[in-house]
Amino acid sequence: MILNQSRMRKNKYALVCVDIQHEAVDRLFHYLAPEDVKEGMKVTVPFGRQNKPIDGYVISLSDKSEVEKPKAIISTQEIALSKEMLELALWMKEKYYTTLINCIKCILPAGKLSAAAIEEKEPGGPLSLSAKAELELTEEQAAAVNYIYNAESKQPILIHGVTGSGKTEIYMRAIAKVISEGKQAIMLVPEIALTPQTVAVFKKRFGDSAAVTHSRLTAKERLAQWNKARLGNVSVMIGPRSAIFTPFDRLGIIIIDEEHEHSYRSESSPKFDTREVAIKRGQLSDALVLMGSATPSLESYYKTVEEKEYALLTLSQRVNGMFPEVNIVDMRRELVAGNTSILGRAFQDAAAEEIEKGRQVILFLNRRGHSPFVSCRQCGHVMACENCRVNYTYHMSDNRLTCHYCGKNEKVPHLCPACLSQYISYFGVGTQKVEEEVARLFPNAKSIRMDMDTTRKKHGHAKILNSFRKGEAQILIGTQMIAKGLDFPNVTLVGVVAADLSLFAGDFRSAEHSFQLLTQVSGRAGRAQNSGRVYIQTYNPEHYSITLSQSADYTGFYAQEVAIRRTMEYPPFTQVFMILFSGPDERALIMALQKLAAIMRYCNKKGMFEMLGPAPAFVSKIKKKFRWKLLVKCKEEEILKQFVLYCIGKLKENDPLKGMQINLTLNPTAME
Repeated sequence: MILNQSRMRKNKYALVCVDIQHEAVDRLFHYLAPEDVKEGMKVTVPFGRQNKPIDGYVISLSDKSEVEKPKAIISTQEIALSKEMLELALWMKEKYYTTLINCIKCILPAGKLSAAAIEEKEPGGPLSLSAKAELELTEEQAAAVNYIYNAESKQPILIHGVTGSGKTEIYMRAIAKVISEGKQAIMLVPEIALTPQTVAVFKKRFGDSAAVTHSRLTAKERLAQWNKARLGNVSVMIGPRSAIFTPFDRLGIIIIDEEHEHSYRSESSPKFDTREVAIKRGQLSDALVLMGSATPSLESYYKTVEEKEYALLTLSQRVNGMFPEVNIVDMRRELVAGNTSILGRAFQDAAAEEIEKGRQVILFLNRRGHSPFVSCRQCGHVMACENCRVNYTYHMSDNRLTCHYCGKNEKVPHLCPACLSQYISYFGVGTQKVEEEVARLFPNAKSIRMDMDTTRKKHGHAKILNSFRKGEAQILIGTQMIAKGLDFPNVTLVGVVAADLSLFAGDFRSAEHSFQLLTQVSGRAGRAQNSGRVYIQTYNPEHYSITLSQSADYTGFYAQEVAIRRTMEYPPFTQVFMILFSGPDERALIMALQKLAAIMRYCNKKGMFEMLGPAPAFVSKIKKKFRWKLLVKCKEEEILKQFVLYCIGKLKENDPLKGMQINLTLNPTAME
C-alpha cells in the first residue's frame, strides 16, 4: 500500500529498525508515520542518500523526532511483532550483545505474511481435546501434577525425574489444563530426532490442536505452522529451540524437556539460551515455565537448590519400577587380556544373548564432535593443562597439544608421563568404525547407523527411528542424538563405546556433559516389561562422572562437581565472557587480541577481571577464516559486560579491525 503525505498524522513519528544486519546502523531511525501505523508493523522506508526502499520494523511511536526533516514511510505491510515479542527482541539485543535486527530476524520466520489472513483471526476460545487416553499416575506423578495445577505463583518449576519416571505424562496433564482454560502451550524438545516421537504422543492426546516446527521443514512449511499459531488454529506448538518464538497471544505454559541439553543454546547470532528466553517470555506473558530432566544442568540445579529461583519437583522412581543394571567395563584390562576390539567381551556376550532372544541393542558412541585428546591405553592417563584444569586438545596438523583456555602448548610425548608405557596416542573413533566392528562380531544381526551423515535428508531421523522401532534392525548405532528421550520397548541392552571421548573434550563442563550423556543413554534400556542392562566402556573407570552415572546419582555428582566449580571459579560462581575473533589473516587476529588483552590489563587496576588467552578456538579455521579467542572472567555479569564492551571500543578507536569479525558469548555451553 503506497502512502501519500495527506495521510500523515500530524507530529506523529515512527522509530524504525531497518533490515540491515550491520552494527553501524544498529539504532532506530525516525520517519513520518501514516495514520494506520502501529508498533510491531513491518514497513518499507527510504534509506540512505539514494533513498533506497528497504524493509524495517516499527519499534515505537513518538510525538517528537530527533531529525529536523524526517523522511516519510513509503508503505505499510503487516503487524509482524506483538508488543510481547517486541519487548523480547529488545531484551535479547541487550542480553546477547547483538543487533536488534538480528533478534527480530531470529524471532520471525522467513517469508511474507498475508495481511488478509491476519484479519481472519478467530476470537480464540478453548480447543477441545480429540483424545484423553490418560495413563494412571504414580504417587510421585500425582503429587507433581497437583503442585503444578495449584501453583499460586508463576515461579519456574524444575522437575528432576529419573529416566522412565513419566515426565511426559506430567507435561501433557499440564498442557491439557492450560488448553481447558483457553490458553496455549509451547513444548520444547532438544533434538529433531525427538520431535517425531513427541509429536506422535501429543497428536494422540491433543489431535489437531498440536502442531510442530523445526529446521528440517521448508521455509514455506515453517511459515504455515507459524501462521496457524498466530491465527489461533492450534493450541500446542512442539519443536526445538526456535519454537520458543511461536506467536501465541494467550500463552499459558512453556515446557522445556531435557532442559540440560546444550542444543538449547544457539550457536549463531544471536547466541541465545532458550531457557533464559523462555523464562523472560514467561514473565512477559504471565505463563508458567516448566523444565524437566533426569540430569539437570548444573546452573539450573544451583538456581533451584541454592538460590531458590526455581521450585523443585522430584520423581525418584520409574513408572515400571525397574532400573537397568549398569556395569562399568575397564578397557585397560581388556587390552591386558588381549582384546583389542573397541567392544568389551562382556558386552559382546550380552549382545549375542539379547539378539538371540529377539530383543534389541543400542550402541552409543560417546562423541560430541570435538577434536581428539591424547590418552594412555594402559593406565588411562590423559594429558591436561596444569593452569586451567582442562585437557589438552590434539592438533594433528602440527602434532601438538593445545589448551583452548590459556593457549599453552605441549609436544606429544612418546611415553606416558604417568606409567612410561608406549601405549599413548590420540584417541578418536567414529560411528563407521563401530559399524564395521559390529558387522564383524555379529554377522547375522542387522544394524542401522544414526549420525549426522545418515540423517541429512528430510525425515532422515524419523525413517531410521521408525525402522528400528518396527524391528527391521537389531542394533542401533549412534552418537548423542540417540542418548536421550527415545523410548523403545524392545531395547534391553545399551553399550557405551569410549565413555572417555566426552570426558576429556577440553572443556570445564566435560565431566557434567559426560555424566549427563551416560545417565541418559543408560535410561534407554529396560523401559517396558523386560529388565535392562548397560555396559559403560572406559579407560578411566575411577572418574566420578562415570562411577556416579552407574547409579544415576545426580545429587552426588552435583555435590562433587559444584565444589570443583567453586574452587576453580567457573560458572555458576563466576561469569565467563568469550571474545572470538575470526578472519583470513591469522597473524593479524593474534596481534589484535594481544592488543585487546593489553588494554584489559591496563584497565584492570582493581584486579576484578581474569584474562585467559589469547588461544586458538577448538576449530581454529573454518571456510578459510582463522579463529582465535580470549576469555574474561568476573563474578558480576553487568560489570563484566561493560568492561569487555569498553575495552573493545578502545581497541577499535586505534585499530579498524579490517577483515575481522568479533563474536561475543557469555558463559558459552562449549568453549568453541
